[in-house]
Amino acid sequence: MFVVLALGSVAATSPGDGASDRRQPMVSAGDDSSLWPYTSPTTAFEDRTLAINVLVSGDPAETRRHLEERSDGEWNETAPEEEDVSDAGTDERVGTSTAWGTADGSTRYLYATTDGDPSGGRWIDESYQLHDGDYLGSRHHIRAYESPDPDDEWTAIQAHGEHWDWFRLSHTVDSVERSQQYVEREFMGRHYVTDVTRVHLGNDRGSDADGWVTIVDLDGGDPPFHLAFLGLLPGAMLATRVSSRNPLDALVAARVPRALLLAGSLIALYFFVRFGAIAVETRLHGVDPRFIAGAFYPFLAVGLPVCTYYFARSLDRPTAFAAGSIGFATAILLDYTVLGVTRLPVNVFVHRFSTAIALGFIAVGASHTVRVDPEDHDFVRLGALLWMVTLLVPLLRFL
Repeated sequence: MFVVLALGSVAATSPGDGASDRRQPMVSAGDDSSLWPYTSPTTAFEDRTLAINVLVSGDPAETRRHLEERSDGEWNETAPEEEDVSDAGTDERVGTSTAWGTADGSTRYLYATTDGDPSGGRWIDESYQLHDGDYLGSRHHIRAYESPDPDDEWTAIQAHGEHWDWFRLSHTVDSVERSQQYVEREFMGRHYVTDVTRVHLGNDRGSDADGWVTIVDLDGGDPPFHLAFLGLLPGAMLATRVSSRNPLDALVAARVPRALLLAGSLIALYFFVRFGAIAVETRLHGVDPRFIAGAFYPFLAVGLPVCTYYFARSLDRPTAFAAGSIGFATAILLDYTVLGVTRLPVNVFVHRFSTAIALGFIAVGASHTVRVDPEDHDFVRLGALLWMVTLLVPLLRFL
């Protein structure tokens, strides 16, 4: 059973480097071993990322086997003459309700000790990674860390939900609580599980972690559709505003379907990139999903501004800006709705807002009102520059 050591347990910032000790919360995982309830992209406490949210007490090999093997079968109703009249036996099915697939992901380290001295521990990387879902869509992703001491049988799991971000060309974590509940349900009601409980460890930093950790003891080893409605509401307001500006003017009335065509084309193109890539990933199992992402990325990077410029040419400036920016924002909201994403980091929200503004400027520069004025052609250049910045800034972390 896992228990919490004093929150003042001492753990060195980097074992053996002579740095000053820092007080870090440690979780006891046995007689002598303990672990830090967070992961880190480096071997330093200052770079803490996500919280450990599932701890499994039992044989690590059995834990992995249960996660990787599906137990639910296609059960048929048994006829009376076929019923087993012997004494009721134990259900020997193994596995969980989900056949977790092997996953690739960035390395995250966990600090663990095995000699009872929190300051004498070491950093370990993942023993394995598993996922359930689409790499280029949304998925539940777990990193599992097995005890470095063979005599201590435990597995620490960091479970989180993430989705593929086409602008960052990587995954963005959107929840840890939802994936924690998902993994919890995998172990509930299984014959090989003695108990599934939650204890409060206070490791509530990172994403939507609440500090409660799921403890699994082994026996011997609705989508937020309201987001879609919110995404569609601005488009309806746009149509009302444009059509009511001058209901007697046939020329203005004709701009309504053109504005909707611009917004609809951006939504369709964005969904083509998202779900076209998922479809290819599903069919081509042996191909690295990152190659598929590279093939579809130009449709996003080049296709969206080109599409905006082309369909905004017959609109006036206010209508073009509204249709371009709101159309893209609606595409983002619908995408997150379908993927089940309900939380986003602030920097992602700011980035998407800036991207919508960039497409709005491109639409203004392409509009009929601006093109007939030879002295006012800076909007396209401004929008294109802002668009390039919004594409390049998220990719700077790869340098």
